[in-house]
Amino acid sequence: MKPSALAFAPEHRRQRQRHGGCQRLLRTLVALSLVTGGLLAGAAQAAPGGGAAEAGPERIGGSGNGSRGATLLRVHATRSHMHCPLPGRQQRLIGIDSPAEWEDTIEQQGEVAALGRRVRWSRERVIVFAADMQGRQAEAVRLESPARVIRLSGGVLYWPVRKRTLDDQPPRQVRPCVMAIIDRAFWHRIRVVPTRPL
Repeated sequence: MKPSALAFAPEHRRQRQRHGGCQRLLRTLVALSLVTGGLLAGAAQAAPGGGAAEAGPERIGGSGNGSRGATLLRVHATRSHMHCPLPGRQQRLIGIDSPAEWEDTIEQQGEVAALGRRVRWSRERVIVFAADMQGRQAEAVRLESPARVIRLSGGVLYWPVRKRTLDDQPPRQVRPCVMAIIDRAFWHRIRVVPTRPL
């Protein structure tokens, strides 16, 4: 028994050495893949266009299901108007989806004049909230959108808008409105909600 056990001892030792070498190689490959993955992720974050300004809508809460949780859409620009370029005299709340729709909807005013900059229609949309026409005897208000993000949940876009009373009375009829450029997304309807007090 003993001579045969001694005869097989070197082969057994070689198998253990090979197994140990395979384990070391496997550990090295795993470590390299982790380091490489970390470097690639860091490079993606540092690359132009990969920052927060270009990242698009951000999902919060829920389990990835559209009916649960919410999506936060960034507000890229807002502008208030005392004389709204949106036609009509009644309150309106709309979304504008394309340059053609802009030209069909907004009266004789370009994007830069109305919003302060051009809209990147491939990844942005415009929302507009206009109040009723106000006569000289009415209390003058200004509509503002102070939010940096707007919540989209269950197909409803919840837009925080603030009404600020003005000290000066308007010299003639005015129709205040507020416009915002936000991340492109799909919603069924927009709901204006009051902002939190200052």
